[in-house]
Amino acid sequence: MRRTRATQLLVGLGVLAIGVIGLVSAPSEEYSGWRGLVVVAVSISALPVAARWFVGRWPSPRWLIAFIVYSDVSITVCLLLKDTDMTAIGGTVLFAVVTSLAVVAVPLLPCVLHMMYGAVVLGIVALMTVHSDTASGWVVAAHSLTMLLMFSAPLILMVYVSELRSRARESLVDSLTGLHNRRGLFAAVTAIAVTTPKVEPIVLSAVVIDVDGMKGVNDTFGHHTGDAVLVDLAQHLRALAVNHWVVARLGGDEFACVSIGRPADIAARSDELVSNLACARMISGLTVSVGAATVGISIGDDEEQSARDALRVADAEMYRVKNSRKQIRGHSGTAYL
Repeated sequence: MRRTRATQLLVGLGVLAIGVIGLVSAPSEEYSGWRGLVVVAVSISALPVAARWFVGRWPSPRWLIAFIVYSDVSITVCLLLKDTDMTAIGGTVLFAVVTSLAVVAVPLLPCVLHMMYGAVVLGIVALMTVHSDTASGWVVAAHSLTMLLMFSAPLILMVYVSELRSRARESLVDSLTGLHNRRGLFAAVTAIAVTTPKVEPIVLSAVVIDVDGMKGVNDTFGHHTGDAVLVDLAQHLRALAVNHWVVARLGGDEFACVSIGRPADIAARSDELVSNLACARMISGLTVSVGAATVGISIGDDEEQSARDALRVADAEMYRVKNSRKQIRGHSGTAYL
């Protein structure tokens, strides 16, 4: 959470710096007449955007992409309005700066499109410079190649970050079922909590599911049959918990579903999930025991710790149900598969 906040502040500083650069350069010899006023207006528009990064929560991917589009349009306007085309070529380095700011949070494709757009703008400015006889073609080509080399730095960073993301995803996924593992569950919960508005009370619900008699299956039929049972259960959980729940395999034959939202919504989701599990039928013929728990989340709370607390209570409830169903068949917390 602290690293996310630090990254958010750095991006805010970057946006603010770009706006300040525009304000400082507007009254210079690079702009004349109404062009300087347009650049001032564009630069001032960066201030509320920067403030949004400073005081707001981490934006969604759509807002991040919108930020890139806003930056590209603003930079393009300022470059094309310059009186001296040679300085406009140097100004295209701002496209690389924006990429460096966004590459840590935006998918690879939008970043690639953004850099291609920056290269196109660079080409247009270079052609304008040659056409206006501001400098020789060789000088323009040298400056343009220098800017393209500047673009290569965030491109390398982008590929590197993409590789890190790929490796991180692999470390967050259970290899057998394709669900989140325990680490992936906490990462997903934290990501959801960061982007969830806290203008009203929100809660976190955890539902823990454990397969009954799994040891007997492994001992009698072999672990390959046990693995098939776990994969079958994972598929059912995906279908039952689609859209609203983060589904994970905690280890062995124990699974968990976690959801965050308003208390009324979460209560309905939890009841529906437990009810659907109780009605589920699978070819294994085994049963599962289910336990659920809900905790509140306030501003400043550690979302991962809240998830751990909810899972611990739900796990205890699940084992209580598992023990009680040995004496009372058909317990409401038990699902027959």
